[in-house]
Amino acid sequence: MTTKEVMFDSIDDVKRFVNQTERLPEEVDVCCGSCMVDGKSLLGILSLGIKKKLNVVVHD
Repeated sequence: MTTKEVMFDSIDDVKRFVNQTERLPEEVDVCCGSCMVDGKSLLGILSLGIKKKLNVVVHD
């Protein structure tokens, strides 16, 4: 499992991130506090908010 902190500045940043994670065979989660969403879900990530520190977890 690999964890990294990220911050998205715009919706376009989130779109690029989702396009990249969709190509990965591993599961990807994005967390903010106690909320966790699928890292391959555009709406899920947007529901966490933009311009917040988020944790990305890749389950390898």
